[in-house]
Amino acid sequence: MAELLAAIDPRAALAVHVVLAVVVVVLAMGAAALLRERRADRVADVAYESGVVPAVPQQRPLNAPYFLVAALFVIFDMEAAILIAWAVVARDAAWPGLIGATVFIVVLLAALAYLWADGALDWGPGGRG
Repeated sequence: MAELLAAIDPRAALAVHVVLAVVVVVLAMGAAALLRERRADRVADVAYESGVVPAVPQQRPLNAPYFLVAALFVIFDMEAAILIAWAVVARDAAWPGLIGATVFIVVLLAALAYLWADGALDWGPGGRG
């Protein structure tokens, strides 16, 4: 098996990977086009939630600060994933890894402090929202 893997050209493997990726995307888009809901009175501008066309048009604007907090949560949630990966190799990374993780945490804390001071996290009653 090792001889077979050593004989494979990396460019050929990349080409196969790219071709398979394109095939998967085309198949997914084709399936979506075949399975989508077809309505004669469908308006292109209507809000679209989870693949369901709403029965009543939207009457008020969306609460944008809520979505801002959700996006910030996703961004800062990635911090946990990166730090877990660092924790797995912490012993092998030694001092350079610890210094890098510390700089990473300090930068994220500075970003969080800026967002807090700017009011980006105030979306409840009395806040921006």
